[in-house]
Amino acid sequence: MKIRAWFFRTLMLVGAVLGVVPPAVADSGSRLVQNVSPGDSIQAAIDRAAEGGWVFVQPGTYQETAHRTNGLIITRGVHLVGLSTPNRKVVLKNSGSQLNGIVAVPAAHTDCMSCHSSMAPPFALLPGVNRTISVQPVIYGLSITGITIQDFINNGLFTRRVSDFRFVDVHSVGNKNYGIFPTLSKNGLIAHSSASGANDSGIWIETSENVAATHNLVEGNVVGFEVSNSDDILLAHNEARGNSVGMAIMFLPDIFAERPDIQRITIRNNHIHDNNKVNTAPPGSPLSIVPSSMGIFHLGADDSLITENVIENHNFLGIGIADYCLVLAGGPLDCSSDPRVSPGFVLDNAASNNRVLRNRLRNNGTNPAPTNPFAFAASDIALLTLGDNGNCFQGNTFTRFFSTLGFLPACR
Repeated sequence: MKIRAWFFRTLMLVGAVLGVVPPAVADSGSRLVQNVSPGDSIQAAIDRAAEGGWVFVQPGTYQETAHRTNGLIITRGVHLVGLSTPNRKVVLKNSGSQLNGIVAVPAAHTDCMSCHSSMAPPFALLPGVNRTISVQPVIYGLSITGITIQDFINNGLFTRRVSDFRFVDVHSVGNKNYGIFPTLSKNGLIAHSSASGANDSGIWIETSENVAATHNLVEGNVVGFEVSNSDDILLAHNEARGNSVGMAIMFLPDIFAERPDIQRITIRNNHIHDNNKVNTAPPGSPLSIVPSSMGIFHLGADDSLITENVIENHNFLGIGIADYCLVLAGGPLDCSSDPRVSPGFVLDNAASNNRVLRNRLRNNGTNPAPTNPFAFAASDIALLTLGDNGNCFQGNTFTRFFSTLGFLPACR
């Protein structure tokens, strides 16, 4: 009875954190609840668990060997709960040459290498593979909490076609490309988590919708938070420090088939500071040409709100709002010659109808790199657009600005 009571109390606590309702009575030997201790296999417990079941993992370091490519594979909605404490963590480590830590994808897509020649950016496809993929989610109700994912070659936590997900107290450490990486997913939460040590993005929300990332820490990545070709995304109450770029909100034309635009991104109440790390993105990747030392880089995104943030101590830019084709003109990804863009596709490249309100900016734009081709725009706030495009600025505290218009348009 004591064991059953302990499970019940734990289920209620975890359910409250994740926003899901645990079962009233659970038998640790049933498919509803699986209990994993050091020396056991987390993957075996996941495979045994029923749809909507709970997998509890005791503190310890786990190196899973069931799959050559991924540490763990999840193909249905389960609740994976690491029973971490401040002094005793649940850590999933690379068992050798595994590419990804946790991969949550529909069962038909567990072998990502059947589509891609590499799971590193820019995700080159094998010959004959069509990039267009339905955004209809297949996995429902996935939650992961209390787990540190460490030292995988590509990604920490990767999802594809997942709906109603919750990632709470998940920590990506030293995963080389991306830390926490939901794609083609929706209705999700990433909270009280962290990502560090990625040579691309710590937390990347890509081709997704209705996802909130709150109360997270990103540090020591090339980009702390990246949002691309996604709609209705919230970044709030986060801290981004020590990255090359704190937050990059970007339209990317090579993934337009999955989602053709980026709009309604809300960035509020974040502390974004001291993001001056040297850009170590792999040569040839999209981020490799992005200048470092920026707080918020808002590229080609529309109808968004940037408000009530504290943004300070960036050598190049505090906030930059830019048209995609304008800032890439003359480079390897010039819009007129970008080999990634399908013939006949018309880019909606302008950053339009973005509101920048009541932000506090300090000590930005004071020391741009001499090799930065946009060093002339170094400032707290920069607007690099052809026309005002409906972008507006109101109530911000700052010292210096740059605008292709010669002024920052006021909000009406």
